[in-house]
Order: sequence, then C-alpha cells, then structure tokens
Amino acid sequence: MALPPRLARKIQVSSVVTGSVSIALSLITGILIIVIAYQLPTATWATTGLVTAMGGLSAFFYFFSGITLTFAPVYVKNGHLNATFTARARRVLVVLWAGTTFTSIASVFFFTGTVSASVKKAGDPIYRQLIGDQPVGYTPPTIGYLILLLVPFLLSVSNVVIGWRLLRPAPGLLRKYCT
Repeated sequence: MALPPRLARKIQVSSVVTGSVSIALSLITGILIIVIAYQLPTATWATTGLVTAMGGLSAFFYFFSGITLTFAPVYVKNGHLNATFTARARRVLVVLWAGTTFTSIASVFFFTGTVSASVKKAGDPIYRQLIGDQPVGYTPPTIGYLILLLVPFLLSVSNVVIGWRLLRPAPGLLRKYCT
C-alpha cells in the first residue's frame, strides 16, 4: 500500500515512540509487581508466588507488545506499507493483549482470593499465630496493588489500539495526508 511521505514518517515515529515507552513501562511495572507483592501483609500466603508470577507474565506480554511496535517502522519502506507484515504484527499485538488479559485477570483473581481468605480466617488460632489478630482486608496498599496488577492490561489495550490504527491506516486518514 502506497503511503504519503508525511503519513509514512508519522507511522515510523509514532510506533517507535509508543513501543519504546511501552518497553520502559513494562520493565518498571514488572519490577514493581514482583517487589511490592512481597512487602504486602499477604506475602506469607502461598498464593503470593502465583500472584507475582501471573503479574510478572502480564508485564512480560506487555513488554513484547512494546517490542512489536518498536520494530513496526521496518514495515514502511520507500513510502510503501507492507500489508502482509503489518497484518501479522496486528495479530501478534492481539495475541499478546490476550495473554496480558488472561494473566492480569488470573493475578487479580488469586490476589482477591488471598485477601478475602485472610478476612474470613481471622478467627482461626493458627492464622493468629502466623499473622496476628488483624485480618488483611482491602487496605489502601492492597487496593493499590490490585490497580498495579491491572496496569499492564490497560497499557496493552492502548498498544493494540495505537498499533491497529498505525498499521492499518483508514481511508480517511490516507485522504487527509494526500492533500
């Protein structure tokens, strides 16, 4: 597909900037998900490893969607957009978004289960020996961590939307750049 020079440049610059920011944010988010999980009151629970693994995987999938966007300028050469490769890149972005979605939902599910179980078992004497009298509950740190677990999902959605629009320009956009 032939592209106007300004649109070709916009696709190249926008995809590199979006992909680079995504890579940096995925690394920061992944590190925060893993480090903060072990600072929470639920860190003694066996599910913490599962929560951090799923949260880390969601950041991992988001990282690779950023890499996909960073290498998107390769699909624009001499003012032409390679439709075959961009279709593949769009499919890769959707698959990575699906992976991010599944792992984010799994990590939130297990973390909310852990927090809910801590509230229900607060009267259990074994629980009191391990944790103390206070149930964990939904405190500001646990709510903040729940939001942190959803960050890779939300950012991956933005990668899919931006990548889809960049790698499949609408006819109206092509007309806009032709004038």
